[in-house]
This record gives sequence, structure tokens and C-alpha cells, in this order.
Amino acid sequence: MKTNKKVWAVIALGVLMAVLAACGGNGNASDSAGSASPSASPSGSAGASPSAEASASASASAGNAGIDWEARIAANKEAGEINFMTSFNYSASLANVNAWVADELGYFEELGLDVKVQPGLDADGMKLLAAGQLQFAHAGSGSVVVQAVANGADIKGISVMAPVGLGALMVLEDSGIDDVKDLEGKTVGYKGAMGANFLAMFKNGGADASKIKQVSVGFDPTILNTADVDAITVFKSNEPATMERQGFKVKLLYPEDYGINTSFGVMVANGDFAAEHPTAAEDFLRAIMKAHEWILANPEETIELLEAKSGGNFDLAVETNRLKVETELAASNKHEGQGLGWFTPEQWQAEIDILNDAGVLAQSVSVDQVADSRYVSAIYDGERLIWPE
Repeated sequence: MKTNKKVWAVIALGVLMAVLAACGGNGNASDSAGSASPSASPSGSAGASPSAEASASASASAGNAGIDWEARIAANKEAGEINFMTSFNYSASLANVNAWVADELGYFEELGLDVKVQPGLDADGMKLLAAGQLQFAHAGSGSVVVQAVANGADIKGISVMAPVGLGALMVLEDSGIDDVKDLEGKTVGYKGAMGANFLAMFKNGGADASKIKQVSVGFDPTILNTADVDAITVFKSNEPATMERQGFKVKLLYPEDYGINTSFGVMVANGDFAAEHPTAAEDFLRAIMKAHEWILANPEETIELLEAKSGGNFDLAVETNRLKVETELAASNKHEGQGLGWFTPEQWQAEIDILNDAGVLAQSVSVDQVADSRYVSAIYDGERLIWPE
């Protein structure tokens, strides 16, 4: 184990507890995913090319007893070194943190995977993934994947931590703004570019976007307490808590309340790699979801682990809140009866439609081009994560 001495004992205990919980068949306490056979044609996903490795996973949905783990681990080792990049460095955002924990606790290694986890940003991750320099990467949302595929990238979303987005519009509590219609004649600040989900939110809410002044602002949310803006785009797991810690009372307008449904915590694979090494793709996700079980039971130790890895560039209050908010969002937006990471074709189609309507896609894309559900479906028996006993 590579962790520091400060958390070694706690981590060891956590691992034992997680293994005992898995053996007891209590299932995953978080967002849960499908039980379809990996040999079946996945719903709303493109089919991978047949290979010898596929036979090693053909009975995964039948339960742990149906898997030849020795043969499977041997197949995973043949996949060679696997490079993974996070979407936001050492942040506690799902599934960033799951990868760090899976690596630290030896879950990848236990399944025969040689995974190198590296910090980064999802824009870079998608480019390196398309170039074959990474085998897996994390994207903050499905929209990031859709736009990359529309630009020619051969990549696939293979799991989604929650079918709800992290974006929201934040206003001061006493602003008098209760609806997007109230933003007409006012100024909304954004970072980089106004997101397509917010433009769709204005449209669905009956607001005339031409009457809303849209300006680029920095990353300091306290600009909301000035005359420069009336609302700003934020992440639910970041800026609201930052403002409250500084004594400001705020409220949020949510895109999903206007029928704008997106996602967060998307695990993405290089298309060729996943097709050639399906057991490696499945078991990469298997280790990620196993780590999530440990994280839910050990949030404080998880934050300590990330802080140690970051080398000092870590905001304890921000990341503690981020982990809390995102794990709660994943749990409260789970697909009933399915395991964490499972997704539907409709989820992806909704994001494609939002981006199409905003006119930001280089070309039209289909769900089959952007997502493949077979890998996450193969790692569960109902809601129970299948793990070697």
C-alpha cells in the first residue's frame, strides 16, 4: 500500500469493512447500475468487436461464481499499462477521487490492472484519450464527451456517476430573482463561455436570452455581491458553500427544474482500447465502484488521502464540501434497482439535444457514438457489485 502512515491503519480497517460488506451481499449504498450480460447487445450503446477476452466476462451477470477470476486477471495483465487522467487534478469530485482511492487501496492491482493515475483537466484528457495516450479519463459531464466525439474523437462514455448536472445559477437570497424570467434586464456572469445547459434553461423557462446581459467573469464568486452581476454560473458542490462560509446568503436556480437534464462524473474510455480489452474496461470500472463503497464509509480519510497526494495545493474546506455534495447527489439520483455508474440512452440523448439546439456541435452524433453501457452493466448483479471473494 502506498498511503502515508497517518491514514494506513484507518484505510486497512476500511478495506476489511468494505470486503466484509461485499461478502454479506448488502449492495452498494450509492448510485447503482445494471445487470445486463456483457455478451448481450447493450441498450443504446455501440457494440464492441468480438474478442477472446469477451468470453472471460460472458457470465459476469450470473454472479461471482460464474467468473474465472484467474483467467480474467491474466487477460487484464495482457492489456499492459493503463493510463488514466482526472478531470480536475486532485479534487474530490467523483469519479476523480474514486480512481485515486482505487489505486491507493490496491483495487486495480487486485484485478490484474497496471493503472497509472495522473492529475489533469478533462479538456486535455479527452484529447489525450482520442490520441491513444490515455486509455481512460474522467469528464466532468457528458457534454464534454459529446463535443469531443462531434470533433472526431474515438472515445466512449462508459459510466456516469449521476444523471444530474453539477451546474446551477446562483443569486443572492434577497435579490428578488426567483425564476429565470426575472433575469431579463439583468446581468449573468459565466466562466469561459455560457454553457449550453444555461441557454436551454433560459429558453425552457420562457426568458428572452437577448434581454439577459451575459458577461465573462473570474472565479471569485463574491463578485455576486457587487453591482457588476446579478447572477453567476456555479457548481453546486463549490461556490454556494464558499459564499456561505464568507457570510453571504444565496439561493440556486437549477437547470433540471426547467427540464434540462445533464450528468456528472463520467468515466470515458478510448474506443479501440475498450473494444480490444473488454475485461480491462469492465474491471477498471469495477475497481472504481469498489473504491466508492470505501469512500462512503471513510469520507474524512478520503480527504486526508487526497490532501497528501496534492502536495499542499489543496483547499480542505472546499474539497470536503465537494465530496459531501457530490456523493449525496449520486445517491439521491440513482437509477432504482441499478448499480452506481449505470446510465440510460435517454440521458445521453438529452445532452446531445441540448448541444444541438445551442448549435455548438461540429457535426451530429448519435448515442451509440458517444456511450457504451456494456462495461458498467457487466460488473453488477442487480445492485450488488461483483467482486472476487
